[in-house]
Amino acid sequence: MKLPLVALVLCYELVVLESSAKMAPPLAPYSVDKNPSAYDSYKFELPEFYREIAKEELREDDLVREQSLAEMRQWIANNPHIRKCRTDAKFLLRFLRFQKFSVPMACEALERYLVVRELYPSWFKNLDCDDPTMKEIFANAPFSVLGQDSAGRMVGLCRFARYNDQKHQPFEDGKYMAIVMETLLEWEETQIGGCQVLMDWQNISVNNLEKWSTTDLRVMMDAFSHTYPLRYGDIFSAKLPKFGVPIMDTFLSFANPKMREKINCFSTVAELAQQFEPTMMPKEYGGPVNLDELNRAFRKRVEEQREITLGLDEMEIDVEHYASVWQTASFTPDEITAGAILKRMEMN
Repeated sequence: MKLPLVALVLCYELVVLESSAKMAPPLAPYSVDKNPSAYDSYKFELPEFYREIAKEELREDDLVREQSLAEMRQWIANNPHIRKCRTDAKFLLRFLRFQKFSVPMACEALERYLVVRELYPSWFKNLDCDDPTMKEIFANAPFSVLGQDSAGRMVGLCRFARYNDQKHQPFEDGKYMAIVMETLLEWEETQIGGCQVLMDWQNISVNNLEKWSTTDLRVMMDAFSHTYPLRYGDIFSAKLPKFGVPIMDTFLSFANPKMREKINCFSTVAELAQQFEPTMMPKEYGGPVNLDELNRAFRKRVEEQREITLGLDEMEIDVEHYASVWQTASFTPDEITAGAILKRMEMN
Protein backbone atom coordinates (compact mmCIF):
# COMPACT_ATOMS: atom_id res chain seq x y z
CA MET A 1 0.00 0.00 0.00
CA LYS A 2 1.79 3.18 -1.18
CA LEU A 3 0.94 6.86 -1.38
CA PRO A 4 1.50 8.34 -4.84
CA LEU A 5 4.65 10.39 -5.16
CA VAL A 6 2.71 13.58 -5.86
CA ALA A 7 0.91 13.15 -2.51
CA LEU A 8 4.24 13.00 -0.73
CA VAL A 9 5.39 16.18 -2.43
CA LEU A 10 2.17 17.96 -1.52
CA CYS A 11 2.43 16.77 2.08
CA TYR A 12 5.95 18.14 2.32
CA GLU A 13 4.91 21.48 0.81
CA LEU A 14 2.06 21.76 3.31
CA VAL A 15 4.47 21.20 6.19
CA VAL A 16 6.70 23.96 4.90
CA LEU A 17 3.73 26.31 4.52
CA GLU A 18 2.58 25.54 8.05
CA SER A 19 6.00 26.43 9.38
CA SER A 20 5.59 29.99 8.17
CA ALA A 21 2.02 30.34 9.36
CA LYS A 22 1.00 31.96 12.63
CA MET A 23 1.20 29.48 15.49
CA ALA A 24 -2.15 28.07 16.60
CA PRO A 25 -3.26 28.77 20.17
CA PRO A 26 -2.09 26.26 22.81
CA LEU A 27 -4.31 23.23 23.28
CA ALA A 28 -5.90 22.69 26.70
CA PRO A 29 -4.91 19.71 28.85
CA TYR A 30 -7.23 16.73 29.10
CA SER A 31 -9.18 15.72 32.21
CA VAL A 32 -7.62 13.05 34.43
CA ASP A 33 -10.92 12.06 36.06
CA LYS A 34 -10.71 8.26 35.86
CA ASN A 35 -14.49 7.83 36.03
CA PRO A 36 -16.14 10.86 34.38
CA SER A 37 -19.89 11.21 34.09
CA ALA A 38 -19.50 11.08 30.31
CA TYR A 39 -16.67 10.05 28.00
CA ASP A 40 -15.65 11.87 24.85
CA SER A 41 -17.08 10.56 21.60
CA TYR A 42 -14.61 9.44 18.94
CA LYS A 43 -14.73 9.85 15.18
CA PHE A 44 -12.06 8.55 12.83
CA GLU A 45 -10.98 11.61 10.83
CA LEU A 46 -7.69 10.54 9.25
CA PRO A 47 -7.40 9.84 5.50
CA GLU A 48 -8.77 6.50 4.32
CA PHE A 49 -5.17 5.38 3.82
CA TYR A 50 -4.74 5.17 7.61
CA ARG A 51 -8.06 3.41 8.09
CA GLU A 52 -6.78 0.66 5.80
CA ILE A 53 -3.48 0.39 7.71
CA ALA A 54 -5.36 0.26 11.01
CA LYS A 55 -7.55 -2.57 9.73
CA GLU A 56 -4.78 -4.60 8.11
CA GLU A 57 -2.02 -4.17 10.69
CA LEU A 58 -3.85 -3.46 13.97
CA ARG A 59 -7.18 -5.31 13.53
CA GLU A 60 -8.95 -1.98 14.10
CA ASP A 61 -12.41 -1.14 12.84
CA ASP A 62 -15.21 1.00 14.25
CA LEU A 63 -16.77 -1.83 16.28
CA VAL A 64 -13.50 -3.18 17.70
CA ARG A 65 -12.40 0.34 18.61
CA GLU A 66 -15.66 1.19 20.38
CA GLN A 67 -15.78 -2.06 22.34
CA SER A 68 -12.10 -1.89 23.32
CA LEU A 69 -12.35 1.70 24.54
CA ALA A 70 -15.38 0.80 26.65
CA GLU A 71 -13.60 -2.20 28.20
CA MET A 72 -10.42 -0.25 28.93
CA ARG A 73 -12.32 2.66 30.48
CA GLN A 74 -14.22 0.25 32.73
CA TRP A 75 -10.95 -1.38 33.79
CA ILE A 76 -9.48 2.02 34.69
CA ALA A 77 -12.60 3.01 36.63
CA ASN A 78 -12.50 -0.27 38.59
CA ASN A 79 -8.75 -0.27 39.25
CA PRO A 80 -8.21 1.08 42.79
CA HIS A 81 -4.48 1.59 42.19
CA ILE A 82 -4.98 4.03 39.33
CA ARG A 83 -6.06 7.22 41.06
CA LYS A 84 -6.15 9.66 38.17
CA CYS A 85 -5.82 8.96 34.47
CA ARG A 86 -6.75 10.36 31.09
CA THR A 87 -9.62 8.40 29.56
CA ASP A 88 -10.05 10.33 26.31
CA ALA A 89 -10.05 8.12 23.24
CA LYS A 90 -6.89 9.53 21.70
CA PHE A 91 -4.84 8.73 24.80
CA LEU A 92 -6.17 5.21 25.32
CA LEU A 93 -5.82 4.42 21.63
CA ARG A 94 -2.07 4.87 22.03
CA PHE A 95 -1.99 1.65 24.05
CA LEU A 96 -4.75 -0.22 22.24
CA ARG A 97 -3.11 0.32 18.86
CA PHE A 98 0.30 -0.52 20.30
CA GLN A 99 -1.06 -3.89 21.43
CA LYS A 100 -3.27 -4.48 18.36
CA PHE A 101 -6.44 -4.11 20.41
CA SER A 102 -5.66 -6.76 22.99
CA VAL A 103 -7.36 -4.98 25.90
CA PRO A 104 -5.50 -6.87 28.69
CA MET A 105 -2.13 -6.12 27.08
CA ALA A 106 -3.10 -2.47 26.49
CA CYS A 107 -4.05 -2.16 30.16
CA GLU A 108 -0.68 -3.60 31.20
CA ALA A 109 1.10 -1.17 28.87
CA LEU A 110 -0.79 1.76 30.41
CA GLU A 111 0.07 0.52 33.89
CA ARG A 112 3.75 0.31 33.02
CA TYR A 113 3.73 3.77 31.47
CA LEU A 114 2.17 5.32 34.59
CA VAL A 115 4.56 3.50 36.95
CA VAL A 116 7.72 4.44 35.03
CA ARG A 117 6.73 8.10 34.98
CA GLU A 118 6.52 7.98 38.79
CA LEU A 119 9.76 6.03 39.21
CA TYR A 120 11.81 8.48 37.13
CA PRO A 121 10.20 11.92 37.50
CA SER A 122 13.40 13.77 36.54
CA TRP A 123 13.23 12.01 33.15
CA PHE A 124 9.52 11.81 32.41
CA LYS A 125 7.67 14.49 34.37
CA ASN A 126 7.58 18.29 34.05
CA LEU A 127 8.13 17.92 30.32
CA ASP A 128 8.20 21.64 29.66
CA CYS A 129 9.44 22.73 26.25
CA ASP A 130 9.78 26.27 27.65
CA ASP A 131 12.36 25.17 30.21
CA PRO A 132 15.67 26.92 29.35
CA THR A 133 17.57 23.65 29.00
CA MET A 134 14.90 22.16 26.78
CA LYS A 135 14.98 25.29 24.63
CA GLU A 136 18.72 24.85 24.17
CA ILE A 137 18.36 21.23 23.12
CA PHE A 138 15.50 21.99 20.75
CA ALA A 139 17.62 24.76 19.22
CA ASN A 140 20.36 22.20 18.51
CA ALA A 141 17.72 19.89 16.94
CA PRO A 142 19.33 16.49 17.51
CA PHE A 143 16.05 14.85 16.42
CA SER A 144 14.14 15.90 13.32
CA VAL A 145 10.67 14.77 12.27
CA LEU A 146 10.66 14.41 8.49
CA GLY A 147 6.97 13.58 8.14
CA GLN A 148 5.18 10.41 7.01
CA ASP A 149 6.64 8.17 4.32
CA SER A 150 4.76 6.26 1.60
CA ALA A 151 3.95 3.47 4.09
CA GLY A 152 2.40 5.95 6.54
CA ARG A 153 5.27 5.79 9.05
CA MET A 154 6.61 8.80 10.88
CA VAL A 155 10.24 9.18 9.83
CA GLY A 156 12.67 10.56 12.39
CA LEU A 157 16.32 11.50 11.94
CA CYS A 158 18.61 11.54 14.97
CA ARG A 159 21.98 13.30 14.65
CA PHE A 160 23.71 12.46 17.93
CA ALA A 161 26.57 14.92 17.55
CA ARG A 162 24.02 17.72 18.00
CA TYR A 163 23.56 16.76 21.66
CA ASN A 164 25.76 18.91 23.88
CA ASP A 165 28.49 16.65 25.27
CA GLN A 166 29.46 18.98 28.12
CA LYS A 167 26.52 21.08 29.26
CA HIS A 168 23.56 18.71 29.38
CA GLN A 169 23.11 15.63 31.56
CA PRO A 170 21.68 12.32 30.26
CA PHE A 171 18.35 12.85 32.03
CA GLU A 172 18.02 16.20 30.26
CA ASP A 173 18.67 14.62 26.86
CA GLY A 174 16.18 11.95 27.88
CA LYS A 175 13.59 14.51 28.93
CA TYR A 176 13.93 16.18 25.52
CA MET A 177 13.19 12.87 23.80
CA ALA A 178 10.25 12.28 26.16
CA ILE A 179 8.76 15.60 25.01
CA VAL A 180 9.28 14.51 21.40
CA MET A 181 7.64 11.12 21.99
CA GLU A 182 4.68 12.55 23.90
CA THR A 183 4.12 15.05 21.11
CA LEU A 184 4.26 12.39 18.40
CA LEU A 185 1.94 10.05 20.28
CA GLU A 186 -0.77 12.72 20.33
CA TRP A 187 -0.84 12.30 16.54
CA GLU A 188 -2.97 9.37 15.44
CA GLU A 189 -0.89 9.04 12.27
CA THR A 190 2.02 7.97 14.50
CA GLN A 191 -0.14 5.65 16.58
CA ILE A 192 -1.35 3.83 13.46
CA GLY A 193 1.57 4.07 11.05
CA GLY A 194 4.36 3.65 13.58
CA CYS A 195 7.79 5.10 12.95
CA GLN A 196 11.03 4.60 11.11
CA VAL A 197 14.24 5.99 12.63
CA LEU A 198 17.53 6.90 10.97
CA MET A 199 20.50 7.43 13.31
CA ASP A 200 23.57 9.37 12.21
CA TRP A 201 26.58 9.05 14.53
CA GLN A 202 29.11 11.01 12.50
CA ASN A 203 31.24 13.54 14.44
CA ILE A 204 30.01 12.32 17.84
CA SER A 205 32.47 12.88 20.68
CA VAL A 206 33.72 10.36 23.24
CA ASN A 207 32.14 12.34 26.07
CA ASN A 208 28.77 12.39 24.35
CA LEU A 209 28.63 8.64 24.86
CA GLU A 210 30.66 8.14 28.01
CA LYS A 211 28.53 10.58 30.02
CA TRP A 212 25.81 7.90 30.02
CA SER A 213 25.98 5.48 32.96
CA THR A 214 24.59 1.96 32.74
CA THR A 215 21.55 3.12 34.72
CA ASP A 216 21.00 6.02 32.32
CA LEU A 217 21.19 3.67 29.34
CA ARG A 218 18.69 1.30 30.93
CA VAL A 219 16.18 4.05 31.71
CA MET A 220 16.39 5.47 28.19
CA MET A 221 16.11 2.12 26.43
CA ASP A 222 13.20 1.12 28.67
CA ALA A 223 11.43 4.28 27.51
CA PHE A 224 12.13 3.55 23.83
CA SER A 225 11.35 -0.15 23.76
CA HIS A 226 8.97 -0.83 26.66
CA THR A 227 7.29 2.23 28.15
CA TYR A 228 6.29 4.52 25.30
CA PRO A 229 3.77 2.78 23.00
CA LEU A 230 5.62 3.46 19.75
CA ARG A 231 5.49 0.91 16.94
CA TYR A 232 8.87 0.69 15.23
CA GLY A 233 9.55 -0.17 11.64
CA ASP A 234 13.13 -0.30 10.39
CA ILE A 235 15.87 1.41 12.39
CA PHE A 236 18.93 2.43 10.40
CA SER A 237 22.23 3.39 12.04
CA ALA A 238 25.44 4.66 10.45
CA LYS A 239 28.97 5.77 11.32
CA LEU A 240 29.08 4.57 14.91
CA PRO A 241 32.74 4.97 15.94
CA LYS A 242 34.64 2.06 17.50
CA PHE A 243 34.75 3.73 20.89
CA GLY A 244 30.95 3.75 20.91
CA VAL A 245 30.46 0.04 20.27
CA PRO A 246 30.75 -1.16 23.92
CA ILE A 247 28.31 1.52 25.08
CA MET A 248 25.83 0.67 22.35
CA ASP A 249 26.13 -3.03 23.16
CA THR A 250 25.14 -2.21 26.73
CA PHE A 251 22.33 0.05 25.54
CA LEU A 252 20.89 -2.60 23.21
CA SER A 253 21.12 -5.28 25.88
CA PHE A 254 18.15 -3.54 27.54
CA ALA A 255 16.07 -3.52 24.35
CA ASN A 256 13.37 -6.05 23.64
CA PRO A 257 14.35 -8.68 21.04
CA LYS A 258 11.91 -7.39 18.44
CA MET A 259 13.56 -3.95 18.48
CA ARG A 260 17.06 -5.43 18.15
CA GLU A 261 15.94 -7.37 15.08
CA LYS A 262 14.86 -4.17 13.36
CA ILE A 263 18.27 -2.43 13.60
CA ASN A 264 20.37 -2.21 10.43
CA CYS A 265 23.93 -0.86 10.72
CA PHE A 266 25.98 0.86 8.01
CA SER A 267 29.59 1.96 7.99
CA THR A 268 29.01 5.08 5.88
CA VAL A 269 26.57 7.98 5.85
CA ALA A 270 26.16 7.46 2.10
CA GLU A 271 24.57 4.08 2.83
CA LEU A 272 22.29 5.71 5.38
CA ALA A 273 21.26 8.33 2.83
CA GLN A 274 19.98 5.59 0.53
CA GLN A 275 17.32 4.73 3.12
CA PHE A 276 15.53 8.08 2.73
CA GLU A 277 12.64 8.27 0.30
CA PRO A 278 13.70 10.82 -2.36
CA THR A 279 11.15 13.47 -1.40
CA MET A 280 12.10 13.19 2.29
CA MET A 281 15.88 13.33 1.96
CA PRO A 282 17.42 16.35 3.77
CA LYS A 283 19.74 18.68 1.88
CA GLU A 284 22.57 17.57 4.18
CA TYR A 285 22.30 14.12 2.61
CA GLY A 286 21.82 15.24 -0.98
CA GLY A 287 18.06 15.74 -1.09
CA PRO A 288 15.61 18.66 -1.34
CA VAL A 289 14.35 18.91 2.25
CA ASN A 290 15.23 21.91 4.42
CA LEU A 291 15.70 20.55 7.94
CA ASP A 292 15.63 24.00 9.54
CA GLU A 293 12.11 24.57 8.24
CA LEU A 294 10.92 21.15 9.38
CA ASN A 295 12.49 21.65 12.82
CA ARG A 296 10.73 24.99 13.22
CA ALA A 297 7.40 23.43 12.19
CA PHE A 298 7.78 20.60 14.68
CA ARG A 299 8.81 22.96 17.45
CA LYS A 300 5.58 24.90 16.89
CA ARG A 301 3.59 21.70 17.25
CA VAL A 302 5.43 20.94 20.49
CA GLU A 303 4.59 24.41 21.80
CA GLU A 304 0.93 24.05 20.80
CA GLN A 305 0.76 20.80 22.77
CA ARG A 306 2.73 22.10 25.78
CA GLU A 307 -0.24 22.20 28.17
CA ILE A 308 -1.38 18.73 27.09
CA THR A 309 2.09 17.33 27.75
CA LEU A 310 2.42 19.06 31.12
CA GLY A 311 -1.10 17.91 32.02
CA LEU A 312 0.12 14.31 32.02
CA ASP A 313 1.69 15.03 35.42
CA GLU A 314 -1.80 15.17 36.93
CA MET A 315 -2.20 11.42 36.46
CA GLU A 316 -1.57 9.32 39.57
CA ILE A 317 -0.92 5.64 40.28
CA ASP A 318 -0.19 3.84 43.55
CA VAL A 319 3.42 2.84 42.99
CA GLU A 320 3.78 1.52 46.53
CA HIS A 321 1.18 -1.11 45.65
CA TYR A 322 3.35 -2.38 42.81
CA ALA A 323 6.44 -2.35 45.03
CA SER A 324 4.67 -4.62 47.54
CA VAL A 325 3.07 -6.86 44.93
CA TRP A 326 6.42 -7.39 43.22
CA GLN A 327 8.08 -8.07 46.57
CA THR A 328 10.40 -5.12 46.46
CA ALA A 329 12.12 -4.58 49.79
CA SER A 330 11.49 -0.85 49.98
CA PHE A 331 9.96 1.84 47.85
CA THR A 332 12.53 4.35 46.70
CA PRO A 333 12.99 5.33 43.07
CA ASP A 334 16.67 4.36 43.03
CA GLU A 335 18.43 2.03 40.63
CA ILE A 336 17.88 -1.16 42.66
CA THR A 337 14.20 -0.66 43.45
CA ALA A 338 13.21 0.74 40.08
CA GLY A 339 15.18 -1.99 38.33
CA ALA A 340 13.48 -4.70 40.36
CA ILE A 341 10.03 -3.30 39.64
CA LEU A 342 10.69 -3.01 35.93
CA LYS A 343 12.14 -6.52 35.79
CA ARG A 344 9.02 -7.91 37.42
CA MET A 345 6.84 -5.98 34.97
CA GLU A 346 8.75 -7.50 32.05
CA MET A 347 8.35 -11.01 33.49
CA ASN A 348 4.60 -10.49 33.94
